[in-house]
Amino acid sequence: MDFKNMTVREFFEENGGRELCEQYAPNLLKYPLKLFYKKTCGEIFSLVTGKGLVPQDKADAIQAAIEAK
Repeated sequence: MDFKNMTVREFFEENGGRELCEQYAPNLLKYPLKLFYKKTCGEIFSLVTGKGLVPQDKADAIQAAIEAK
């Protein structure tokens, strides 16, 4: 599945997203991410990088790790 079209729920529950966020962007885990489970990763990653919550290089590293699986 394409990372940008994957839902946030699929990212966290099926693809090891929590571990990747703990490694690359631990500050993101303090937010109630379950509110975003129906959104796609493409939407959310654009939002969090645009707001400066996660630097673009960290977001790219997470995306590359998921696509490598």
